[in-house]
Amino acid sequence: MKTEEFMAIHTNNAENEEIMGKYMYFSLPRLILKTERVNEICAQIGFPLTAKESITPTDAFKSATGEIHDKIEEDTLNGKIVYKIYCRDNMRVENDRISRELVEERLGKNSNRYKKLANIVLDKNTGMLKLEDVIDYSERDIQKYFDEAEMRYSLYLQCIGNRTIETMAQKYIASLHGIAISAKGYHYFVPKEYMHGVNLLEDFMELIAKENLFTYSDRRDSKYISINSMYVADDEKQRSKMAHEFYIDMGKEIEEYQRRITRILQNGSVSQRVLDRWDLKIQALQNKKHEYETVLKQKLNGIDEDFTMLKDMRDQLNYSIKQSQLFGIAA
Repeated sequence: MKTEEFMAIHTNNAENEEIMGKYMYFSLPRLILKTERVNEICAQIGFPLTAKESITPTDAFKSATGEIHDKIEEDTLNGKIVYKIYCRDNMRVENDRISRELVEERLGKNSNRYKKLANIVLDKNTGMLKLEDVIDYSERDIQKYFDEAEMRYSLYLQCIGNRTIETMAQKYIASLHGIAISAKGYHYFVPKEYMHGVNLLEDFMELIAKENLFTYSDRRDSKYISINSMYVADDEKQRSKMAHEFYIDMGKEIEEYQRRITRILQNGSVSQRVLDRWDLKIQALQNKKHEYETVLKQKLNGIDEDFTMLKDMRDQLNYSIKQSQLFGIAA
């Protein structure tokens, strides 16, 4: 779907009977955020989730070396010469090491000249950075650039990135009974009953953006997260569109549940606690279906067969538990 396909109502009255809910979207810059600071913001504004993961050493290494940028200008008899210092990928690929070249680029009128200064290497086994293959002679302070990479690498190991923020946002939107819209990017519909919660997500995004440690080399704004929402009109045309999006979103969710239950059955790790948890998950999906039937003013029977299959798989879990109990008594 395209954004233009939504009929928006411009109103300050959220109780307007013509409103079906809210359409919302967001897009993220490259994010590197201190985990501790994100959790402080969550506590400060009452955002009901916390960040628990940190970025991997590999991502921390790539981010740290990717931020090494220096520009040097030298005056000569033939005019000014401009050099750029930065890291780039090289052809060395090893299972236990990642290497990036520290290079010097001399800018010319017709072509640029490149000189390799050293390799900055991440040892995956130890998690340490190393400086290798240093050029025999250079006027550049190569150690300074390596020290900068080490400092940033150490910092980013305490940080989270886009994946964690995306997961937090998606979990929160799911708690608002939102459904994903099949458009490129992060687009959702949140029913009227839950749409007041969208404001909290907007506050969260705006606050964490100010804490972003990542900077773009072309000086793009990395401290702005685009997030917006608009009311969706409650008419037959919009309800038809949202029913289509509901089927797509719910179909993906049921398919994922079926895949996970199959994995549990194959592994044989079934317990009453696991069964109870899946009972709650399936019931929550059914409740969501009933709520959307009210919101969209129509029966959503197109996924009844999928629900039947999901319940059959749940019964298989129950059967596996009984079998294991039986064999346990027999033993």
